[in-house]
Amino acid sequence: MNVFTRGLSQTFSPKNVIRELITLRFFDYIMLLVMLVAQVVAYIATDAFDLISNLSLVVGVFTILNLILMNRGRLTNYLWGTIGTIFWWVIALQSHLIGDIFSQTFYLVMQFVGIYFWQKNLDDFEGGSGEVAPRKITAKIASLAILAFVVIYGIVLATSHGLHGQQIFLDATLLPLGILSMVLMTYGYRSQWLGWILIDSINVIIWFNNWNSGIHGGSSALGMFVLQITMLLNCIYGTYLWFSKKPE
Repeated sequence: MNVFTRGLSQTFSPKNVIRELITLRFFDYIMLLVMLVAQVVAYIATDAFDLISNLSLVVGVFTILNLILMNRGRLTNYLWGTIGTIFWWVIALQSHLIGDIFSQTFYLVMQFVGIYFWQKNLDDFEGGSGEVAPRKITAKIASLAILAFVVIYGIVLATSHGLHGQQIFLDATLLPLGILSMVLMTYGYRSQWLGWILIDSINVIIWFNNWNSGIHGGSSALGMFVLQITMLLNCIYGTYLWFSKKPE
């Protein structure tokens, strides 16, 4: 069985999914509970139980599970990430966030790329831990990442302007940051978390503006806004976990 097939089998195996959920640390469960409660409260507070609001709740739950498992370097985070990304794409489409639509399309593809490389990492370095070992970024890779951000940002900004997207200067940052963070995550670099912190901070602003304006998915925007806040807090926690581990 090759690496990718084995990775798919492990990621989508009900037995492995349950095992990786029930072997988390105590504080992981505290984070999980707080984030889920916040998401459900935000959903109820909208008092608008339409399709998009319901999708926002689904996105929130699956994204939270994805993040908690990603914090610990668990392979099954990609199961929850795949499902959450599909629903998030629908919400971004309804909200006319062109950059976010591109980002979610890219994230969906990268879920499967990530499965391959994380499984390969586990095969090579796990030592029985079942968790991916973090890697330290080099100056060369960091320089290339910054250059790639500038180029992709310019392309997305021009495209969003041409398609009359919303909040284009902020929204256009999501795809380049998402690409860089996802690639770094795929290869196990701990610096990915700096990108996720920036993405979540920008998304907090974008979804607050959507919620405040009451247009382009206003009924779902509160749930997405709360999700972004919880994701940002989780990023800080994930950054601590990955940077506290000894890198390869």
